[in-house]
Amino acid sequence: MNKPNNILEHEVRDELDWDPYLDAARVTVKADAGKVVLSGVVYSYPESLHAEDDAWSVKGVTDVEDRLLIGFLGEAIADADLARECVEALDADELVPKGSVTVEVGQGWVTMYGRVRHHFQRMAAKHDIGRIKGVLGISDKVTIDADPAPSDVQARITAALERNSLLHDAEIEVSNEGNVIYLDGTVQSYAARSKAEDVAWSAPGVSDVIDRIRIIY
Repeated sequence: MNKPNNILEHEVRDELDWDPYLDAARVTVKADAGKVVLSGVVYSYPESLHAEDDAWSVKGVTDVEDRLLIGFLGEAIADADLARECVEALDADELVPKGSVTVEVGQGWVTMYGRVRHHFQRMAAKHDIGRIKGVLGISDKVTIDADPAPSDVQARITAALERNSLLHDAEIEVSNEGNVIYLDGTVQSYAARSKAEDVAWSAPGVSDVIDRIRIIY
């Protein structure tokens, strides 16, 4: 049974208020049968991510739609300057192979292109760019050139899921088509679903993870 909309809205609002990195007064929360819609204006892209994570952390939330607009303080930063800062941030990160990720910037929105060998390298690049003042959003078009997946990759991921304490009550089925991993089943929290996805990404030879896990309270 879904939590009543007014109660869910109140609890998400409380969680947003609890976050010291977020000006929750600028965020509006609406809930409908477990789905939460966030609207309003925040100052930065990381603040938008914080709001979405806060909403997901509330028990009873089954989906989050982020409609937040981003309006940073001060004058807008020119796209060319923003692109330069993105490149400098990527070059300074030892986790991101130099030259492997390129960017295009249009009206503050950054699109990442390129190829890396590991998921954590792509995530590091996204994190670097997201921290730059003036970034209004990120489109990730970086692909992963993974080695061939081992023949027992499905069994390895299943074993890793089973030994994780956060997933002790999860019911997850793992399948694969080559380098692509599919996760199906149910968990009892967003944190558990995120952990399952992280576990799958940690397996050797994985180029993509398709998360079809449902959250059941």
